[in-house]
Amino acid sequence: MAKHPAISECPEVVRMKRRFLTLMTVIALAAALGPGLFASARAEASGAQASQGEASALAAGALLAVDLDAGEAVYNFVAPSGSVYDVWLFPAEDEPPQVTARLWRGERLVAEGEGGMPALSLRLAAGTEYRLELTGSGRARLELARHALSRCFALPVMLKAEGDAYSKAFVREGDAHWYGLDADSTRPVSVLAAPTHQDMRLSALLFDGEGRLLAEGSHTAAGACLLDFIPESGRRYRIRLSCSQGETGLYDLTLTRLAGEALPEAVALSAHSLTVEGRDTAMLTAVLTPEGAGGALYWESSQPSVAWVDAQGRVTGRDVGTAQITVYASGGVSDACAVEVRRVPVTGVALLSRQMTLSVGDDAAIECDVLPENASDTRLNYAAQPEGIVEIDSRGVLRGIREGEATVTVRSEVGDFADAMTVRVNPAPRRWRALLVGEQNYVEGIAAVRTGSVNSVSGMRSMLENLAFDGAKFQVGTLLDASRDEVLAGIANGFFEAGDGDLSLFYITCHGYYAGGMTCLQMYDGSVLTAAELAQALRDVKGDVLVVIDCCGSGGVIGRASGTADILRGIDAVFEGTVGPAVMATSRFRVLASAALEQESYRVSFNNSAAESDMSTVFARALCEAGGWSVDRAARTAMRADRNYDGRVTLTELYDYAARRVMWFLNLSGTLSGANGQYVQSVQLWPEGDGLVVMQR
Repeated sequence: MAKHPAISECPEVVRMKRRFLTLMTVIALAAALGPGLFASARAEASGAQASQGEASALAAGALLAVDLDAGEAVYNFVAPSGSVYDVWLFPAEDEPPQVTARLWRGERLVAEGEGGMPALSLRLAAGTEYRLELTGSGRARLELARHALSRCFALPVMLKAEGDAYSKAFVREGDAHWYGLDADSTRPVSVLAAPTHQDMRLSALLFDGEGRLLAEGSHTAAGACLLDFIPESGRRYRIRLSCSQGETGLYDLTLTRLAGEALPEAVALSAHSLTVEGRDTAMLTAVLTPEGAGGALYWESSQPSVAWVDAQGRVTGRDVGTAQITVYASGGVSDACAVEVRRVPVTGVALLSRQMTLSVGDDAAIECDVLPENASDTRLNYAAQPEGIVEIDSRGVLRGIREGEATVTVRSEVGDFADAMTVRVNPAPRRWRALLVGEQNYVEGIAAVRTGSVNSVSGMRSMLENLAFDGAKFQVGTLLDASRDEVLAGIANGFFEAGDGDLSLFYITCHGYYAGGMTCLQMYDGSVLTAAELAQALRDVKGDVLVVIDCCGSGGVIGRASGTADILRGIDAVFEGTVGPAVMATSRFRVLASAALEQESYRVSFNNSAAESDMSTVFARALCEAGGWSVDRAARTAMRADRNYDGRVTLTELYDYAARRVMWFLNLSGTLSGANGQYVQSVQLWPEGDGLVVMQR
């Protein structure tokens, strides 16, 4: 068996602090010497001077025509994100252009390349301006693209099967996505890109495998794009999708391979005028010619708020007015139908229930029919008396505010028809929430990789999810390798709905240390979360708060050491400071800490393996067993901390079991490795003797 004690943070943190102080000293010295020092260094390192020709702006996602026969082309580019970027020059003629590309950052030449597929690649810094110079001969299409999946010609998302649908998003202005297709037949191909809202206008370009532009997609009135082509079997194709005006948002892309060898020549609707009464529906069908032709159909309404059409051609009235329904088919053909939606007056409203019961904090939707079923105006107003017992939003969703009974009235906005119901609000039930945080894959130079953190979090999650409090379950969230800010945001988001009667459990396993009178939690990226910051974040959480900290020096959050002599020895030999305030030793928190403030917190495996699947902290192992979960077997067991067999575990019972079991694990580890008695880890509790039930089945 191998024993794996957690590595103390202190030496690494000291080195990190020294490097930081050295860096700050160098910066201060350079500032005192003046900017000339840096200017001279840049001039000497560059060895060349960038061209001062007039430059054009090159936006991210742009595809620009470049004529190098007309002379040098110069562009300024600001990278929107720190990443590797490629400079692509796609041939605009049969012969590829002869290009030399140079990229400058200020006065320094940072990259140079020849050719065009790509001309050069380099990691660029976000927000920094670069200067791109192109010389040579021939005409090309220029794109400066991020070297990432779907973002460049070299790394497309491959379209594989007929009917495949892809949902993606343009997340920033100027985004462009690349897709690839390896043709295995000469069957026509139809690609449909449809935005999920009307504020996007999509454009699609078809390229061959050598980067030559072959075709441009056709556009619909509302912003979708259809691209049809007949491929050559065995040939490779690329599709570039973008927004014509740089919009952002979600879209769906669908690939269809047509059944025949030719594209449709025409499409005809079953009707070219249609009348819909109120919110009734009507069906349109489309016929393709010649007979037997097939392909993608895309339906679109010019006024979706008046008449909506689905993917099958079903038209539904929504408001009084007129709209045009257009069907687009492969081959660039289309047909349209004029739709008139007539008014149907409201004759009444009817609630589906006369009574409703909910709890404080619960939401429930009011179910109400507007009569007749196809009435044009379905708008409703809601009111409750007395006020303050329930809240109702504009969609008719109730929320219980405080215990009591209220009468809720639903009234039509047109016609003044009304119906009422009684709503009873009961006290809020107790809810159980947990946020589990594990820091394992530390950045090089910050701390050692903490193998076992992921397994510890996984075991804790499984244990909590197998508990049940009179039917109620823990709502468990996890964060792995999170920064300080991400942990604080996770606390705010995970516990913001906690009420006065709820329990919120926060667990973290990471590298930790006690310094300057406070426990510090080391995050994977080098950021540090102090005990004071953690206490401040949790102080606003309503209800009972249980904090479980699994790291070296964790007892410092409640000012606990293993003994007076150990405190003094720890201060003199390790911490070089004083014991600070016990920031969580207050009536606001209940705290379980894996070790005293001067102790390390250990991890073990019992099969001579340091693999993640076998390693976990001794504290997490003990807690999981206490609540009825075996980390090693990944299986449910008896709740071992339940001393009186009543199906419940109090905080005191949990502490008593964990304290004994942690030392048993460490003694066993030491005995099997020939180092019996070497490891000591004292679990700490605040407050002692607490009867709060924290586990139940």
